[in-house]
Amino acid sequence: CGKNLKPEPPSTSLTRQIVIYLESFFLPPYGIVIGIRYLRQGDSKSKTVGIISIVLTILSLLVLIKLTFDLIDIVNSQVNNQLQNMEF
Repeated sequence: CGKNLKPEPPSTSLTRQIVIYLESFFLPPYGIVIGIRYLRQGDSKSKTVGIISIVLTILSLLVLIKLTFDLIDIVNSQVNNQLQNMEF
């Protein structure tokens, strides 16, 4: 019937790359999906975009984990200070 059975490969224009990298860093789980989609393409530019997307996603997750543990430590120390200052 003339319908293309293979989907069109995703764009690797500079504007699209910037959007992909921002999405990968600020929406961490979504960056893995984007990265895998680009890694499945045949050309090397798409594979590079996919690898960078996955690396940015992992970097973002590591930063988020570090900040979460730092926040937990700060809250824990503040609670301990408040408990020590209370008189029984």
